[in-house]
Order: sequence, then structure tokens, then C-alpha cells
Amino acid sequence: MRTEPDLRLTGTAYVDGKELECAGCGNISALEIHKHGFREVWPAWICCLSCGRGEDSAVVTNGLVDAALEARTGRKKAQDSDTFAAEWRGITMTGEIFPQFVLDDALVAVKALGGQVSKDAKVWTRSKKKAAKAQAKAAAGAVTDAAKEKAGAATKAAKEKAGDAAHAAKATALTTAWTLQTGGAGPTTATKPKRQRCTVKGCRGGMVTLSTKVHATTGKTTEIKIPCGVCHRSTK
Repeated sequence: MRTEPDLRLTGTAYVDGKELECAGCGNISALEIHKHGFREVWPAWICCLSCGRGEDSAVVTNGLVDAALEARTGRKKAQDSDTFAAEWRGITMTGEIFPQFVLDDALVAVKALGGQVSKDAKVWTRSKKKAAKAQAKAAAGAVTDAAKEKAGAATKAAKEKAGDAAHAAKATALTTAWTLQTGGAGPTTATKPKRQRCTVKGCRGGMVTLSTKVHATTGKTTEIKIPCGVCHRSTK
């Protein structure tokens, strides 16, 4: 018996309308059928991929296996199924053969892989764009902060310069006004002349002290101060 099965079934196969199953475990979905011997009427060997048991079939013969292989539809496209509906000596068998690889399977796989690669590439590109935007935004923010700081420093310097200029202008204006008023003589530095003493006896700072009873309310002699009528310093 060859190790490679003649029929490798997928799904459930039916013989005369009944499910073909493993006599040991009852598995119906993973069976391999080998032709056993050289006569068509001899039973085929059925191997269960679930439990590993193998035995001669009571219903499937070598001739029925040949009829199934001759009736198979084959596959040309990836979406095709390789099915069969065979009859041999009054026994019918239907089922689906495990799909063999065709060129279209490769094309579908390439397209699927390409679609996934394209999707991954788009995701990667979007992530890179987001990262680049975030980096550019951060750089712009840093530049803006530096520009604000620089502008603030420039404004402060301009204000200080304007203040200095205003002070200088004020000083210039005061100097000009002083020049106009004094004729350019500049601030006086001459010492004040000493005041001449008043010749009136008892005059101190323009006030003369008198001893008199005339102006006293008590009738006693008292001292009063009156403005000097000579120097008039008390009125200056």
C-alpha cells in the first residue's frame, strides 16, 4: 500500500447517502482512502487522521475510488472546490477532495499579502507623519518662545532707551529754559552778600524790642516786638 493516499477527503463524504466514518472513533471529516490491491472489487483501505486507525472499508472499493478520481471537478481558481459525484456498480459516493495548490492560490496570497503590506505601510506612514507634525510643532513652539523672549528683551531695551532719551530730552529742555531765562549765564555760584546790620538799636531780624507800659494790659513794664521801620527786613 502506498503511503500517499489516493483520495484525501475534506469535510464529509457520503456513500449511498450515508456518512463515511471511521469505525473506531466515528470521525467523518478527516479521512484518507488508499486503494488496496489490484482488483477493482477489493475493499479500499481507510485511514483516520483523527485517531490514526486504518482498516479495510466495508463499502468503498478500489473501483469506487477510481470512479471518484475520474469524476472529480478539479480546481482552476482559488475559490473553486474539488468535488466529485461517482457511481460504480450501483454504489454512489459524493464528497470533496482536499484542495491541491493551483497558481491562483499564489496570486490570491500575494494580493492578500500586498493588501496587508499596503495597510501596514499606510499605518506606518501615518505614524511617521504624526511624529513629524508633533516634532515640527514642538520646534515651532520652541522658536516662538525664543522669538517672544527675544521680542520681550528688545521691548525692554527699547523702553529703557526711550526712558533714557526722555530723561535726556527733559534735561535738554530744562537746560534750554534755564539758558533762555538767564541768558546763558549758567547757575550762579556767587556767594550771597552779607546783610548790613540795622542801625536801629534793638533791631534783630527786622523786629525791634521795646520796653513799655503803654501797651501792657497790667500797667507794668513789658517787652513787645514791632517791625523795624528802617530796615523792613521782617517784611521781606
